[in-house]
Amino acid sequence: MCEYKLIVLCLMTFAFISFVSAGIGIRSYQESALVNENNNACLTYGAYNPFSTDTQVIIGISDSLKEVLVEQEAESKLIPAGTSSDKAIPLKFCFKAPKVYSEDCLIAGFICKEECKEEQKSYVGEVELRSISTSLTIGGTGGSATSFSVSSPLRIRVNCTPHARNYTIVYVLLAVISATVIGTILMRKYRKPKVERDKEKLQKIRAQIAKEGRKSVKRHKRK
Repeated sequence: MCEYKLIVLCLMTFAFISFVSAGIGIRSYQESALVNENNNACLTYGAYNPFSTDTQVIIGISDSLKEVLVEQEAESKLIPAGTSSDKAIPLKFCFKAPKVYSEDCLIAGFICKEECKEEQKSYVGEVELRSISTSLTIGGTGGSATSFSVSSPLRIRVNCTPHARNYTIVYVLLAVISATVIGTILMRKYRKPKVERDKEKLQKIRAQIAKEGRKSVKRHKRK
């Protein structure tokens, strides 16, 4: 019985030593950020590793923030053993803030203005550093699952930017309609059969001859 307890104790000790021999820490440079709605933004956090084993980490955001933010980029780096907090290695992640404020539009989704009368909206979650296996390829398959992670709180405040109505699309539509009408008229005019075009020319010549004839008669009478 004593031998069994001794074996269990040795296994627990070995497991504890293995656990504390690797790890990561996160250094936060800011706990909140102001981002314009529907715009991209990037934040940088530090990763350090005071333990004796190199650790590959990737930065990201918690599930609560993933519901509203769209991740665009997340860096992954190898954090060498013995990296102190003062020499934390920067990792950047980028995201797109959502369109959260309502607009007043004349036509569904077009010719809109935004007056920013609503209260500023914010979203709370965490920035996470997750250790990953060096054999894991980001965006691919294979490799081991996440072994451990650390996090730091983050509040994203979405800024509303007021703007007047934009009538550019109206001007573009008017220009397109005008060009279409003019093009149709020209096509009908110059795509007539040759016989019809010749008849029109002959009629114009006859009208011109008749006009000149009337002028000649008038001059003759005066004489």
